[in-house]
Amino acid sequence: MELIQVLGVFLASALGAGTILRFSAEKLIEAGVEKGLHQTTLLTEADLAYRQRQLEEFYGPIYASLKLSSQLYPLWMAGQFEEVNQQVITLFQQQNDEIIKILKTKAHLIDGRDFPPEFVHFMTSATVWGMFCARPDAPYLPDDVTALAQVKWPQAFEDHIYMKTEELKQKLDDLLIQYRIK
Repeated sequence: MELIQVLGVFLASALGAGTILRFSAEKLIEAGVEKGLHQTTLLTEADLAYRQRQLEEFYGPIYASLKLSSQLYPLWMAGQFEEVNQQVITLFQQQNDEIIKILKTKAHLIDGRDFPPEFVHFMTSATVWGMFCARPDAPYLPDDVTALAQVKWPQAFEDHIYMKTEELKQKLDDLLIQYRIK
């Protein structure tokens, strides 16, 4: 075989190998991009699902109960519901019990890693309030109990729930818009 033929065979082989290498590299890059997109999609879907669960199962129900109570409580304290006093107390007790149940059974949905101290304060306050106000003959807190810091209404709990719920709703809306799911 002549030198030109050897060079021709060599060049043809090199070009073929280069084409195969380029094709393989393109496929590897394409697979990497697809894997990255798939991973991003999975993370986005997981984040969306988690935020929705937080709102549906934890913050949303607590938020709604607090909003309702925030409208009823001042009217009740002003004596507007004297005829249905026990029913109002029962309603507040049921709401508090539901909130406590959510705090105890859905703590994994709390935004952040710690159980906020205002949640403990709420559970303490609601429990004590419920024990005293459920008494048919004396549905009120005695002055010495009212004076206890642990029994006072934890405004920080209410503020925390309102802030976190609205923050999570905004995050969820932003994610839905960002990924055009809305």
